[in-house]
Amino acid sequence: MLRHAPAAVVARTLALGSVLVLGACGSPAPPAPTKVSESTHVLAQPQRPPPRDPNSPFRRPDKEKPLPRSEPQIPAEEIAAALVAADKARAAGNATEAALALWPCANKVPQHIRCEGELGMLLADQPNRRYESNYYLEQAIAEDDPTADAEFYRRMAGALRKVPLFREAGVAYERMIARLPAPTADDFAQLADVLQGVPDREAAAAAALHRAFELDPSKLDYLRDEALLLAQIVDRRAEALALLKRYRDAVARASPDKAAEIDRSIGTLEYELEKDAETKAGGGKQPGGKQPGGGKSG
Repeated sequence: MLRHAPAAVVARTLALGSVLVLGACGSPAPPAPTKVSESTHVLAQPQRPPPRDPNSPFRRPDKEKPLPRSEPQIPAEEIAAALVAADKARAAGNATEAALALWPCANKVPQHIRCEGELGMLLADQPNRRYESNYYLEQAIAEDDPTADAEFYRRMAGALRKVPLFREAGVAYERMIARLPAPTADDFAQLADVLQGVPDREAAAAAALHRAFELDPSKLDYLRDEALLLAQIVDRRAEALALLKRYRDAVARASPDKAAEIDRSIGTLEYELEKDAETKAGGGKQPGGKQPGGGKSG
């Protein structure tokens, strides 16, 4: 009579059989790693574009200025017709058509200032033509055109501010003012505004504001700004102090907050003048004395 094997024996036998089968039918061993130096794959070297011809007539107006002028200028009657056509197109709001009318007379020999100025002003509104725009604006402002009127230079100044080219904008405003029979206070204020963006032109900007205040004494800000500009010039601080006090007295009743603010500037300026005086008296030695606001120097 057959006897059944105990369940524990059967379980051990099955487990052993599974191990033997897995050992015999397991996955093949992985290949040995290959060193990078032994790899047969070669990386392709990136191909550099050929160098750009610096004299190519095909320019990138967002990165390159036009080539130097070399072609002969078109006849005078064609220039006149181009300017008329450009004015009509600009008045109609068609900047592209206006620019197309002006390109034939731009960058030619001899130069036509108004043609290049008008073209530069049109292109100044197009950020993708910034280099081209700056080129024509700079070329047009480099020389004065006696035939150009005040309005031309007013528009030139506006375009040059937009770019921005503040020194050249100041030149345009000066030429505009010279052509006006009666320039206004605002004309001089605009000149002063751009001159403040030009290094070492504080005195010229202050002079323009002085003239603006003479023409319109109701604009007390002209007086204040002139004083603040003069305060930046060491040998004109005494003038600045007198103007600041005049401004403070003028606004004290109507604007106490402004007067208080100017009092702080006056205190700072008086301190600087005191230091200047002590330095001169001491032969250049740095002085002590009061700090603005009543403190002492350390």
